Amino acid sequence: MIHYRDNGYTLEPVPMDPAAPAFRCGAGFFETLYCNGGEIRHLEKHLDRIFHSLRTFDVEYETVDFEEVIAQVLNRNGLTGQTARVNIFYPMGADTASPVVTAAPHEPKPYKAYRLCVCKNRHVSMLNGHKTTNAMFAHLALRRALSRGFDEVALFDLDCNILQAAEGALAFKKEGAFVCVDSPYRQPSIALDLAGEELNIQPARIGPDDLPGYRHAYILNSLIGMRPVVSIGETAFVPDDDACAKVMRRVLGE
Repeated sequence: MIHYRDNGYTLEPVPMDPAAPAFRCGAGFFETLYCNGGEIRHLEKHLDRIFHSLRTFDVEYETVDFEEVIAQVLNRNGLTGQTARVNIFYPMGADTASPVVTAAPHEPKPYKAYRLCVCKNRHVSMLNGHKTTNAMFAHLALRRALSRGFDEVALFDLDCNILQAAEGALAFKKEGAFVCVDSPYRQPSIALDLAGEELNIQPARIGPDDLPGYRHAYILNSLIGMRPVVSIGETAFVPDDDACAKVMRRVLGE
């Protein structure tokens, strides 16, 4: 994979200083963006989010012309005009954090419905409110879910309120009303924010016993838009493709 780092484009691996926080602690921040073959979707929103996280933790950082860099990375990987996943990483070094930009092919699955298992373990911290490269808990939970034949995994807080999926926000609907998870420990979601502009989504605390009361469930992120969830553990939901279609256009474009 040809990627951007240190003011240039290279096929060489990204070096990691064993004394740096990124190596020892997985310290850093990242964003995942969708290229629909014609444009990078919501670049400014993703940059606002990652820069906010860097400033929140007083991390000095360099910036570049991301639109130009992403176009170059796509071109050098033969992905111009194709759907692709673009990542912006800011691994933390000893001083200033510098961006690493990657791109890889991404095949949309616009008709996929998701089955989620329930993660029995808990991992809650204020870092849940940021997209950090230290996401081992979610990675392992998703890895276990996939090995069991599920598509994703539902994560819960210490009080057994649902937080999110490993790689997406969750929303629910009953009696015509949409709700999303209300928690400071839920990762901010650009896709969910965009969905909220199309649908009237209200925040709510949702425990396991509340799930059967909802008719529809949804998973959202910047790569998939909004897709139906047909089950979380033993609770089944009715797919709602109509609501998803409206949000898909807003998140992913035409």
